[in-house]
Amino acid sequence: MNNDFEFDSLIKKMAADHQPELPTPGVIWWRAQILKKQAEKERIERPLTIMRLLAVVACLAIVAGLGFSHADGITAILNRAGGYPIAAILIAMVMIGIGCVGLIWWKASEAR
Repeated sequence: MNNDFEFDSLIKKMAADHQPELPTPGVIWWRAQILKKQAEKERIERPLTIMRLLAVVACLAIVAGLGFSHADGITAILNRAGGYPIAAILIAMVMIGIGCVGLIWWKASEAR
């Protein structure tokens, strides 16, 4: 119980001794300039971000359309080859594509 009382009194003493300081006008101006530049950069990059998103959606739509339009041929190839080697190649190609898209997004976010 004595330790709690000492700790409480120490905290109260430290709080009483602390004098908050306002930042200087130069620091406030500097921070405002940084925030202004970040807002301008986001405004400028917004169309690029939207175009990247549209490009990904368009590519996925094209790949899905090609997959659906050639579904009979794909299933025939998979049935003829036993399915496993070509299925593994298709899965690897999809994973590489996902990796490339992820790399593009990562680089784009890193550039900010």
